[in-house]
Amino acid sequence: MSLLDHKKALAVCGGIILIGGIFAVTAHSKSTKTATAQHLNLYETATIASLDTAKITDSVSSNTLSQVGEGLYRLDANSQAENALATKTTVTNDGHTYTIKLKPNTKWSNGQPVTAQDFVYSWERTLNPKSKSEFTYQFANIKNATAIAAGKKAPSTLGVKAVGKYQLKITLSKPASYFKRMLASTTYYPLNKAAVEKYGNQYGSSAKTTVYNGPFVLKNWTGTNDNWKLVKNPAYSAAKTVKLSSINYQVIKATSTAYNLYQSKKLDTVTLNGEETTQNKNNQDLKSLAAGRIGFMQYNEKNRLTANATLRRAISLAINRQQLTSKVLKDGSKPAKTFAIHNMLKNPKTGADFTTDAQVANTADYNPTLAKQLYQKALKQLGKHHVTLTLTCQDDDTTKNLAEFIQSALTSKLGLKVTVQALPFQTMLGNISKGNFEMNLTGWSMDYADPIQSLQILTSTNNSNMGHYNSRTYDQAIQHAEGTDALNKSARYQDLIKAAKTAMTDQAVTPLYEAHTSTLVNPKVKGVIYNKFNGSADYRQAYVAD
Repeated sequence: MSLLDHKKALAVCGGIILIGGIFAVTAHSKSTKTATAQHLNLYETATIASLDTAKITDSVSSNTLSQVGEGLYRLDANSQAENALATKTTVTNDGHTYTIKLKPNTKWSNGQPVTAQDFVYSWERTLNPKSKSEFTYQFANIKNATAIAAGKKAPSTLGVKAVGKYQLKITLSKPASYFKRMLASTTYYPLNKAAVEKYGNQYGSSAKTTVYNGPFVLKNWTGTNDNWKLVKNPAYSAAKTVKLSSINYQVIKATSTAYNLYQSKKLDTVTLNGEETTQNKNNQDLKSLAAGRIGFMQYNEKNRLTANATLRRAISLAINRQQLTSKVLKDGSKPAKTFAIHNMLKNPKTGADFTTDAQVANTADYNPTLAKQLYQKALKQLGKHHVTLTLTCQDDDTTKNLAEFIQSALTSKLGLKVTVQALPFQTMLGNISKGNFEMNLTGWSMDYADPIQSLQILTSTNNSNMGHYNSRTYDQAIQHAEGTDALNKSARYQDLIKAAKTAMTDQAVTPLYEAHTSTLVNPKVKGVIYNKFNGSADYRQAYVAD
């Protein structure tokens, strides 16, 4: 996911797609009947940016693609990989070779078959430097992927081949115990070559310039509009299991607007802000869910001011994370102490949670006295009497409230003047990608349960490292975790701990909170599965009961 929130990305605060946790709304009786009108009304906090696997950088797009597309695997409620297009997987050569048989006779919405070659074409295209994909790092385990992304080898040298029409053979340069979970990512979805060549650079930019192989097809999306619809795909291989006729989406940035629409039964689910959560604390339809997402601030280290590590650490220590979560978010979110979230990995020797072992004193604590001292030290290092910084964020209500809390804390505790720049999602993403920022309030949603999901984006060569953090010690720790120590649980764990502690000591980013969401769900909506870590909702078997 990119820094703007799936794959994955910056994950945006607020919005239904950020719901996480192990939560399945299912029927409890075989006698339950489905309602005649099988429609859902949902919302997002931003419009779809793209449905091109090589271009997706946000959670709205990724989660939409997960409903209209299908890959080799999907993640179940416990974030474990289960077969989607894959039917049988054989792992050989000490974890270096995956042979995957695919379902035969599955089709794209243009009538063409979905084949093994569609995966080969998609992955080679994403890794081709011409695609300028921000997600090439996800392929790093596959043979020659990194060299291809760097333009040092041809895409055709990638370690993936179609062995017949319905079988893939994947050769890894470095094995990973979580590789099947990686393959469930939308970045690994197939592409129909004929459609991509037909629409060229416009592929995936609208409903009409995209083809689909998932449970739904997209309608009424022009590429910029704030309303669209998912309609049941009659060509889907498991179409009989899809009960919903349609899902209607609209973009709603204000949580109060979404809440009012839910109360008037015009929305079937709503993510609540803190005040609304308090009001509904006794509502039986209220769900408090772990979102599998970390909220943080990133810094532009190519900027002279924010490149100063002492200043960054002063900023971190001036923020009271307990107040941020309990008085601003008020949704069950927890203060973050490192750049990871709970329940991703346990110490193989002691059973301690990774987030406990990875903490570094006075890096993510609230210590205003030390923060003030460090700020004065930073001013001397910079040759300044005072500093003014701009904090860029998305313009939804929740994110703006967080930004204003941070603004107030830095002004009152440090004397640091902060200007909040709240921008529409796409505008913010464009500015951050181009390096036009000083500080950015953002988040990262996890695709699967492993600390590498967040830590990998801080390596010096990662396309999502938009702050340009660069540490040889950090890079080497990650390289060992994903290389020589990949299948050694204890050694790999210590590598990841070293990386996390290095990042905190350097204040590569400032972790703020581990996200939870408070959500109201129409009790008539059944069969929806919310993934534990990436926040996506699977509506394949959802339905509206009488």
